[in-house]
Order: sequence, then C-alpha cells, then structure tokens
Amino acid sequence: MKFAKHKDFDTFLEAILPEEQAICARLRTLILENFPELKEKFSYGVPYFHGKTRICFLYPASLPYSGIAEGVLFGFNRGHLLSNEHGLLGMGNRKEVGYISLLQASDIRAGILLEMLHEAVLLDAEMAPKKRI
Repeated sequence: MKFAKHKDFDTFLEAILPEEQAICARLRTLILENFPELKEKFSYGVPYFHGKTRICFLYPASLPYSGIAEGVLFGFNRGHLLSNEHGLLGMGNRKEVGYISLLQASDIRAGILLEMLHEAVLLDAEMAPKKRI
C-alpha cells in the first residue's frame, strides 16, 4: 500500500468517505480560524498543521496505515507532553504521538479541542530549536 500524494485539502477531501469529510472539514476550520499562524502541509497523504514544527494532523480511517476501522484520528505530534486533562488523548502503542478518535462530526467538542490545541501550540513555541545567530 502506498501513501496518497495529496497536495491540497480539496483533493484530500475527495479521496475520503463522506463521514470523514465532515469531521476533517470541521477540524480544519477550527484549527485555521483559531490559529491562523499555523500552516497546513501534506505529509504521508494527510494534512499536518505546523508552527515551528509539526503540531497536529488529521488521519481518516479510509487512508492506508490509519490503524482504525472508522472515523478520523486527530493527532498531536507531541501528545506525550500534553496534560490530557480531559482524558481524551489516547497513546495506543505509541511513545510520542497522541490522538483523539472521532467517529462523527458531532463528536467534536470544540472547546476542549481548542484548549488542547492551545497547549500544543505553546509547547511547540517552547520546544522548537532556537536559531543560531
């Protein structure tokens, strides 16, 4: 199996199931409206959102290597360092990447996700390598 080579969000959406489209579109809107400084880039066929480094990503079940049967994983690259105050973040068998599994758009708890994103963005700013002068 190969990773898809999506270059923009529209072609990515066309390649996934309608239920996944609704989840991904809603999450993307939440991220970009509340954190306009983040840049969207595609890696492994899915959208990643970058500050100084990779912060989070959207991984639908219908794409290869998702590891889930349905829904969308909303992943955090440094999930192991997030407080996970609400207990939504799963680690599975991973050491660093944490994720929230969303089966439908109505599962999106915007306030909590934005709180977690804010923590992840702050962590990114703190941990990013400093440029040498």
